[in-house]
Amino acid sequence: MLPVWFLRLGAPVFAAPLTLLFNQSISTGIVPQQWKMACIIPIPKVAHPAEPSDYRPISITPILSRMLERRIVRAYICPALQTLPLALNFTDQFASRPTGSTDAALITLLHTVFTMLDTQPFVRVFALDFSKAFDTQSSWKRWLV
Repeated sequence: MLPVWFLRLGAPVFAAPLTLLFNQSISTGIVPQQWKMACIIPIPKVAHPAEPSDYRPISITPILSRMLERRIVRAYICPALQTLPLALNFTDQFASRPTGSTDAALITLLHTVFTMLDTQPFVRVFALDFSKAFDTQSSWKRWLV
């Protein structure tokens, strides 16, 4: 992996070739294999970890991979979310409800997608997993210090 300081120092030299590489990756939909590698580091979830379940794996991805991801998010995902269709509905919630389940969520998602495909050539689906977003035992607070 290339360190950030090296890329920052060599930015005037690297900018043009990296731009060509990023554009080719985006146009072909192929990410270089080296950018898919990550160093996985175990971070403790509790003060005194005693077993493997007391750790959370954190993936350290290459800086070029993160740069390409940021470019894709800014160029494609953010604009798609800024002009939301009027028919978009956020009222379906399935978590933490007695009648909510993964099956119910998938059935509703498939029904919505197939209904939209009746009148449109394609449908965009963005799936976000917030299962650990509100974990009170998470170790993110120690990084703020």
